Amino acid sequence: MKIATFRFFPLLLLACGAPAVQQEAVSPANQAGDAAATITAADMRNRIAFLASDALRGRDTPSPGLDTAAAWIAREFERLGLEPAGEGGSYLQRYPFTIRTLTGDATWQGLRYGRDFFVWAGTPSEISGALVPVTADLADVPAGTLQGKVPVVRVPGRLDRAWRSAVNSARNAAQLAGANGLIVVLDSLITEDEVRQAAASFATSRSAQPLISIAFVRSQARFSTGPVQIAIPAQVVEHQPPNVAGILRGSDPALRDTYVVISAHMDHVGVGTPDATGDSIYNGADDDASGTSGVLEVAEALAALPARPARSVLFLLVSGEEKGLLGSRYFSEHPTVPVEQIVANVNIDMIGRNAPDTVVAIGQEYSSLGTLTQEVVRAHPELGLTAAPDLWPQERFFFRSDHFNFARLEIPAIFFFTGVHEDYHRPSDEVEKIDTDKAARVARLAYYLVREIATRREPPQWTEQGLREVRALTR
Repeated sequence: MKIATFRFFPLLLLACGAPAVQQEAVSPANQAGDAAATITAADMRNRIAFLASDALRGRDTPSPGLDTAAAWIAREFERLGLEPAGEGGSYLQRYPFTIRTLTGDATWQGLRYGRDFFVWAGTPSEISGALVPVTADLADVPAGTLQGKVPVVRVPGRLDRAWRSAVNSARNAAQLAGANGLIVVLDSLITEDEVRQAAASFATSRSAQPLISIAFVRSQARFSTGPVQIAIPAQVVEHQPPNVAGILRGSDPALRDTYVVISAHMDHVGVGTPDATGDSIYNGADDDASGTSGVLEVAEALAALPARPARSVLFLLVSGEEKGLLGSRYFSEHPTVPVEQIVANVNIDMIGRNAPDTVVAIGQEYSSLGTLTQEVVRAHPELGLTAAPDLWPQERFFFRSDHFNFARLEIPAIFFFTGVHEDYHRPSDEVEKIDTDKAARVARLAYYLVREIATRREPPQWTEQGLREVRALTR
């Protein structure tokens, strides 16, 4: 049953104005010379502090706090003189998003919801197709071989962060293989009570196409190859969460209609289970208020240049990343600039923690963006940064942030990331734990890289081997 269609409106905080970012003084010489001087640790802290404040309540997709963040970002874009690149002459692009709330007692093939099975929050609650048991890693299944089918896999472990990460990887791999849905058989160590608690926390599921559905079951005994149909009774409410996009128009008549996209996700996971201190707001200071603030600082630096780069730069802050890269997926399928004119994507996600001298540049081996990143690092030793290759290939981070939706369109992409930590997806991811000096230096690195891409006449290119690997990963 469709209840209503509506948009959240910004919090009252917006009406009285979000805190202004206190800019550090920059001399005219610096402004004329190297605009990177406008990117400071103090500015990064101020921006992160606002985005990760309790008032925004974790910026869930959708939520009033997310809309407040989007409205604030749009005002910053306007202040910097960026052209609106959303829809209808605005900075906002909205996309469809459905929330289903379970109603009544749900059963399926004699299994009871909340005792024997539950469905994953963030996916539709319908699954149909032929069941196919998969004993190998889903990532090794050839593209298209699961078209219209529903793989059944086992994901060992308890219902913790590592388990969620493994499920996300399985979901992405199943989607790439063309599956209609995914059934995950739970570890025998998981109790009926744990299933009941998980079902309660996932009773409200949120989705936007084209995510696949996932059901979790305590036993595989009832499953064999053949058709399956799952439909969970639910009330349906439609929402339209925002992306925010702005353009700094290039100066070269021949190149100004080509684009470098720099992106980050502005959403986090909202309000959830309280921790030992009683804090239930998942502020997401590192994930990804740090990357969002970095994009805003790069925008400010490029806008401060006395002469603009040859190409245009599109600044894109998306939502729905935590629900399965929804906002960037929608933008890639409904671009507000010609997608064939996008020459590269630089994505920033979680840049404020861990080793102060290292940022991981995921995907650098796939294209000339890796070589260019290393050139920038060598040219700017004052950054004090090493751009390391992927340190955690087993975590499959290439699938887990918004650059993926550009790479799957064969747009060269690179992803700056400084790694997870003990506060990942916990209420303790607070601004006080951010290394704002490091975050500012990573933002300067992104600024130099974007400026180089936007200035050079030759666009970034995939390596031959890199393109083969990316096609294998994304198709």
